[in-house]
Amino acid sequence: MLQDGGIYTTRTVVDFRWPGTARLDPLNGFADESVIAFAGLVAQKVNIGHEPDRYATDEAPLYGAGKREAEFVEVAFVGSQFASAYPDAAIEVHVIGRARESVEARQKALVDDVLQTAIRLQEEADAVPSHLITQEVRPLSTRIDYISPSWVSKISAFAAMAAAGAITGVGVALLWEKASLRLHRSNRRGRVEAQ
Repeated sequence: MLQDGGIYTTRTVVDFRWPGTARLDPLNGFADESVIAFAGLVAQKVNIGHEPDRYATDEAPLYGAGKREAEFVEVAFVGSQFASAYPDAAIEVHVIGRARESVEARQKALVDDVLQTAIRLQEEADAVPSHLITQEVRPLSTRIDYISPSWVSKISAFAAMAAAGAITGVGVALLWEKASLRLHRSNRRGRVEAQ
């Protein structure tokens, strides 16, 4: 981040619900296993059958893993890469990149792909139009953020590295001192015994 500046990132969420229900409706199907499974099928089709890379937790951002240009689509999960649970019927579209226009274009393309795939899969299953699972993009999740190191974070990083260097230096100096004292004592004992 210090060398190449900041990046643009977005994490857009598409919710799936029973037809004709509102987001706040307690029986909207948002936590229903069959709707969650349908969201998983949509994500799998958009990813062409590949599972996206998972990191330690769902909060781990792509740029934190060292990536600067990446995108993936996954069902929202809780837990970690080793034990995940899918409590909600929602798909997250993650995009990061160096140019805002590129991130915005890829975000729109992936979200459109998710929405079109959901409609197509239901049409292929000959679902009655009044029984189609609805999809809705969370409006606040479409924003694109610019992430860059601030002066405070740069100074904090350098201070942390300096402190780590000082601690390591002191530790090595103490070990060197201890080793040279032992060597000096053993040399002196050898000379005394030789006399």
